[in-house]
Amino acid sequence: MTPTPPEDTVSLDRKDRVYSPVRVLITGGGTGGHVYPGLAVAGALEKLAPGSEVRFAGTSRGIESVLVPRAGYRFATLPASGFRGLGGRARFLFLMNFFLGFFRSVLMFLMWRPRVVLGTGGYVSAPVMLAARVLGIPCALQEQNAVPGSTNRLVGRWARRIYLGFGGAAQFFKASRCRETGNPVRSEFLAATLGENALNEGSGNHLLVFGGSRGSATINKAVSEAVDAWCGRSDLSVMIQTGPGEHAAVAAAFDAGGSDRVTVVPYIDDMATALRRADLVVSRSGAMTLAELQCVGRAAVLVPFPFATDDHQLRNAEECEQAGAAVVLKDDKCDGPALVRLVDELLGDPTRLRRMSEAATGLARPDAAEVIAADLLQLADGESVRGRE
Repeated sequence: MTPTPPEDTVSLDRKDRVYSPVRVLITGGGTGGHVYPGLAVAGALEKLAPGSEVRFAGTSRGIESVLVPRAGYRFATLPASGFRGLGGRARFLFLMNFFLGFFRSVLMFLMWRPRVVLGTGGYVSAPVMLAARVLGIPCALQEQNAVPGSTNRLVGRWARRIYLGFGGAAQFFKASRCRETGNPVRSEFLAATLGENALNEGSGNHLLVFGGSRGSATINKAVSEAVDAWCGRSDLSVMIQTGPGEHAAVAAAFDAGGSDRVTVVPYIDDMATALRRADLVVSRSGAMTLAELQCVGRAAVLVPFPFATDDHQLRNAEECEQAGAAVVLKDDKCDGPALVRLVDELLGDPTRLRRMSEAATGLARPDAAEVIAADLLQLADGESVRGRE
């Protein structure tokens, strides 16, 4: 389904106009994939409407409680918990947290009334967006994946705008509210797009492997089985992010292999630089990972997380593979020998690798954050809405 704009919608190409400062509340969390899009949009809002006040709402347990204050934004904590696939006790707790989160959100909005609310996913966004809807505050939703999760399908009913990272997600929402904007990425990845975006030449091949901030047991096991193949090679350097849980074991395996061209770290703080350096990336296929790969223009081997809600990582990865930007290696097929063969095959074919890189760049939407921010500001001004949709 192709989303079509309604008659009362202003064009998204008006992001270059000057806007008055506004108050914006961004809610979402649980994973970096729900937090980083909000931070990217917050930065764009401040750029387009200097003096705007952006605040965030999330849980005290999620990664948002670290990332948002570190970025310098005020952060309100709310109760939230999941229920899908869990038992009766978890469902009861979900309802209790939902209603408590709703009433606390109402109080927050009455004390500090934002002009518009943006949800980026996670259970915490549902009570916040319902409170905004009840109080008549315009809501918008940013959906990162090709298949939306349960929360976003629910809150999509209350949103006046739904910004899509993948066009295929439009089938789950009211088409007139959808905008295929791509996923907003942080400014450091946009700098990579504008600057260094050529494959490394003359220094051998560089492979980057990571499984998300918490790591991937499947990928960590596969790289540990690749020690003999990757150690001792003068034509290949490798950086592996393991997550904190399995870092010691993977590092010990490569230390035993005696390689000085393999770096094993628990976490990569400067992912934009790491991606720029890579000739090939092996990773999971979370939506934000793919958006960052595309902005930097990197070919990838994607290993979708098989237990992602509604298998959305597989759908994300398949869209990239169909565009020629990646090769999908399913989780149950990802072992050391299979990974080594596929990496060698791709790195041994520079022409194919360059075509994949170009295809990734072709999928990039480096202006997504500004496009979303511009439309949020127009919603805040009431320009594009005649009553509730």
